[in-house]
Amino acid sequence: MKARDDQRVKSRGFLIAMGVNDEGNCEILGFEIADAESEESWSDFFERLRSQGLREVDFVSSDNHGGLKKAIQKQFHGVTRQRCQTHFSKNLLDKVPKMLRAEVKSNLTDLYNAPELQDAKVRKHRMIELYETQAPKAMKLLDEAFDEITAVYALPRGLSQAIANK
Repeated sequence: MKARDDQRVKSRGFLIAMGVNDEGNCEILGFEIADAESEESWSDFFERLRSQGLREVDFVSSDNHGGLKKAIQKQFHGVTRQRCQTHFSKNLLDKVPKMLRAEVKSNLTDLYNAPELQDAKVRKHRMIELYETQAPKAMKLLDEAFDEITAVYALPRGLSQAIANK
């Protein structure tokens, strides 16, 4: 985000953490503005949240920013990480020819909405078969990132549905 600082406009990172408890209630755990979205700034932010009482983090959903991923691994060792499907969809669709984007987006949404992980795997394979010649880079990305974009299936059904609706 852009922020005015000392009579100049600078690019700043807006760090935010939201939590969903076992009942499916969502709340903002904390936020701050940082000089950058670096591993150091995210780690410091997570450490502050932990010092304020954040405990038992089982699952984290985030974009694929390198510094953020490293900070999650460092601060929440062993946690299940879900790659943000919205950000992933944009990354994937950028690799798809324009004339196929709407169709691929529809199939990707169908994959995300699969009732079970096995169904999502079948839908992934079908997508790769359909588009591997027309969008090879996109289908390679889908295959490589599949476990990250479907980590949500590891959650109990009610909780995963609550997160999806947030």
